[in-house]
Amino acid sequence: MRYRKTIVLLTVLLMIFSLNALAKTKKITKVNVAPLMKAPKGGISSADQLKSMVEEYAERIKAGFEQIGAANLYAPFMDQIKSADIGEQEIPNGQDMRWMMFYSAKKVKVMEDIVWKGNVTLPVFTITIQSDCKDYHFLVPKACGNVTLLNDSNSIAVCDLKVSPAKMNIGDTVTLDLSGSKCAQNLEVTVYHEDKQIDFKKLSGDNPIWTLPLKQPGNYSFTAKALNSDGVVSTNECSGKAYVNFPPECDLKISPARSYTGKPFKLDASGSSDKDGKVVKADFTITDAKSGTAVETKSLTEPFIWDKSFKKSGIYDVAVTVTDDFNALCSNKCVGRIEVQKRLYFLVEGGPGVAKGTYSMVAFGRLGLAYLIVPEKLSFTLALGGSVPLAGNPFKTHFLSSAILNVHFDSFFLGGGIGFTSKVRDPDWTGGADLVSNVGFDVFSAFNKKASIFAELRVPLKKGLSFEHAHQILVGFRFLF
Repeated sequence: MRYRKTIVLLTVLLMIFSLNALAKTKKITKVNVAPLMKAPKGGISSADQLKSMVEEYAERIKAGFEQIGAANLYAPFMDQIKSADIGEQEIPNGQDMRWMMFYSAKKVKVMEDIVWKGNVTLPVFTITIQSDCKDYHFLVPKACGNVTLLNDSNSIAVCDLKVSPAKMNIGDTVTLDLSGSKCAQNLEVTVYHEDKQIDFKKLSGDNPIWTLPLKQPGNYSFTAKALNSDGVVSTNECSGKAYVNFPPECDLKISPARSYTGKPFKLDASGSSDKDGKVVKADFTITDAKSGTAVETKSLTEPFIWDKSFKKSGIYDVAVTVTDDFNALCSNKCVGRIEVQKRLYFLVEGGPGVAKGTYSMVAFGRLGLAYLIVPEKLSFTLALGGSVPLAGNPFKTHFLSSAILNVHFDSFFLGGGIGFTSKVRDPDWTGGADLVSNVGFDVFSAFNKKASIFAELRVPLKKGLSFEHAHQILVGFRFLF
């Protein structure tokens, strides 16, 4: 008995579930029974005709959306259908649909959970409307114009990439902005330098901007993908480009490396170049090499040559920085050193000599000054000192001076001038003015230092003294410092 009651109870429950299932799904076997939009005889013939009818029956359509609880879809439906790509399709027997609007008893009504069960396929127009990243797939049977929702799905994301700036210098940052992407849950960006992948990053729809520095010059390209909430990748092209400017390369030539105050040095940066543009400016800085203090700066446009002379002797470092037409500075260093020699020197000189009488040996020494009137060409020396005889009487220790103008031929020089000598010999060579000539050869030259050997001939101008019996020949070493 209990067994039979159980079977009866199960049978009843099955019947209830079956009836509920049948109640939830409504079968449709005919259309044009209660049309939402009254179609002309033969049905709606074209997409343009459908669009016109949608405008005509807008109030009914609005009421249908409100009744089904989808009032938010009315505006996008009405707006997008104007430019929508409306297709045509044959709905097969057994096709499920979410709901259908129809008009009955002068009221708009909506039937949910329906299935087409007609004996033939159902000709319909197909329309996809997008709203809030959902694609709503609508059907409109040609015979009745009832707006029907087939189903919906998550919209495929649309990727949008903006790259800024398009051109920059090394180390500047580029911004990859994907905030214009639509329906994107996640984003992926790949960075290429000269067609070689160098970076990759995943972003979220809530944080769609990536800022990164570009450290190498050349061409950069960026490709991006947007993924919707289902992980489906966007299909539209999404890419951008940027270019990192090549910095210029400086070149500095200095001539001469060593010269004198008042003489120009040629500081030449005209050999500087730029791979993808042109050099527009060269900035020179002259620094005292000893103290490290900047002495002078100068900014030049082409031809980037500075003929610079100095008033003060010293050793100076020269640096040049060039700028290109995109305001990039050179990355390499261009430096040089120049030595500016003085023109006025102290001198010390001395050596052996002979005084004519019977050619008695003497030793002399002098202090003085030397001035380079035209460096390497013409100089003037003034020397004061004394001479000591090595043989004794009749020669005396005497004062010895000279003022000589020398002409230089590379390391060789010769010149003449005047001098004064005190009493040289008793009783006749009592001193006075001398005619002085010398010839010599430079044996050493360094920064602000010079050394030479020379021979000097001194002939007294005093009357009564003949050259044969009164002259001096000195051979010495001269050092300028």
